[in-house]
Amino acid sequence: MIDKADIVRVNEFDQWVGKLQTLKAIELGRGKSLLDIGCGIGMFTPLFLKKFKRVVGLDPSEEYLKEARGKSKVEYIVGWGETFKLNEKFDTITMNMLLEHVDNPTKLLKNCKKHLKKNGRIIIQVPNANSITRRIGVIMGLIDSINNISDKERNFYGHQRVYTMKTLKQEMKKAGLKVIKSGGLLYKPLPNELLLYICKRNGKIWTDKFLKALVEFGNDKTEDCADLYVVCTSK
Repeated sequence: MIDKADIVRVNEFDQWVGKLQTLKAIELGRGKSLLDIGCGIGMFTPLFLKKFKRVVGLDPSEEYLKEARGKSKVEYIVGWGETFKLNEKFDTITMNMLLEHVDNPTKLLKNCKKHLKKNGRIIIQVPNANSITRRIGVIMGLIDSINNISDKERNFYGHQRVYTMKTLKQEMKKAGLKVIKSGGLLYKPLPNELLLYICKRNGKIWTDKFLKALVEFGNDKTEDCADLYVVCTSK
């Protein structure tokens, strides 16, 4: 039987990264209300309650949301990003590692605009096609190009595309969004499996310092980071 957490996040290192991504979204968000699209089993969504008074999680899987509900004051709603309709607007809308999965990113982003308050923010985070690990993979002959999507990424995790910062910003433009801030998160020199092994050998205190260092080191190295983010507003 497959653990749902293993589908949402590949391994424990990836779960640590998920927390870092959520904390970044909290830092970039504004206002009192937040919609978390593609929240899955709610592994990280309750963290938003540290800053936002109202937090709503949206996911198409009722099975996942059954696991998420009852753990916090987050309200969870079944729905697809491209087609959901809610009778409220939000100060912040966030989607973490989602845009690479969906059938129609432009439709999703335009639907988000309809649910965004005036001066609100949409925060998007995606894997970086141009990351250090992917570029090394090309040099080693493990993947054909930085745009490669492996069979496991496509068939098991449902990835449909990859993004560079250039193509991510182009996606925002197509949806009529204005990018007001962008950057990279986490300088990741090795695949998650190897980094998890190294961290386990060195213990929690070392791991916490290491993760903090990877984030800080990547602050001015957007093109090399594992993940990309953009903060958008309606034009």
